Amino acid sequence: MPGAAQEGVKRILVLGIVLGLGLRLWTYNDVAVDTFTRGPDQLAAAVLGSPKTISMVDQIWIDGNLVAEQLLSKGSVLNANFAYYLAGFLVYLLVGLTVVLTAFLLALSKVALALILALGPMFIVLLLFDATKRFFEAWVAQLANYALVTIVATLAAALLLSVLRSYTNNAVSLGGAITIAEGARVCIASALVFLVMRQVMSIAAGLASGIALSSFNAVSRLLNWATSGAKRTSYEFSRGVLDGLRREPGGRWDSFRRLAGNRVGAGMASIGQIGPPRRGGAVLPREHVTSNHSRNL
Repeated sequence: MPGAAQEGVKRILVLGIVLGLGLRLWTYNDVAVDTFTRGPDQLAAAVLGSPKTISMVDQIWIDGNLVAEQLLSKGSVLNANFAYYLAGFLVYLLVGLTVVLTAFLLALSKVALALILALGPMFIVLLLFDATKRFFEAWVAQLANYALVTIVATLAAALLLSVLRSYTNNAVSLGGAITIAEGARVCIASALVFLVMRQVMSIAAGLASGIALSSFNAVSRLLNWATSGAKRTSYEFSRGVLDGLRREPGGRWDSFRRLAGNRVGAGMASIGQIGPPRRGGAVLPREHVTSNHSRNL
């Protein structure tokens, strides 16, 4: 008898919670939506004392562009400053990858949480029946997954991006006196942040009792595509440079990358007088030329 009474009280409590959260949407909005949408940013601000992560991502992208532009402005093909071009492009690449990955994780967690929370009242109502309780449990599991992704991504981004921002601020403050070493520090910090941010999904999955999270390997596919494209471009461009140094004209069916390398190689050969001359004969001493001219007269 007491067990039956406890079971009845339990069902009444469950019914009250379900009706209170599932039907009164303003209560659900105050309890669940605000907690999961505003909680991660407030937690990051309380733990690290940092501003909003999105504004920090924008500022790092702006500072990274300034650093890359300063390095590119000091580069030149005609002297030994060609390394500044490489440093500038590396800053663009690594800072861009870091910003894109961080923004992707934050956007993924926010959008996924919004969709899951929008379907919340329907899954809460399914808690009334024993046959549909598993759908509610699956909804709670996914909500915990992406809530942890939001919290971990926000905390990691706020912590690591503050470190990266200090390097970019130091490099920007140098102005025209920037060196390749400053660009290398920015690249190393960007690569470190990028590698750590790639582990956010696995960290969140471990905290959520190993429930798998997947971004459909979007970052890995992007990196593989960029790496293969860079290999093809560098191979074709280097072949074109060698052809230009040997004074060989570009073919009709050569790729644009090889033709561009051919132009660069031809320009380097013309400036540095590298490679055999296109035309001209042997150089004669001046005495031989004047003696032959006097005999003819």
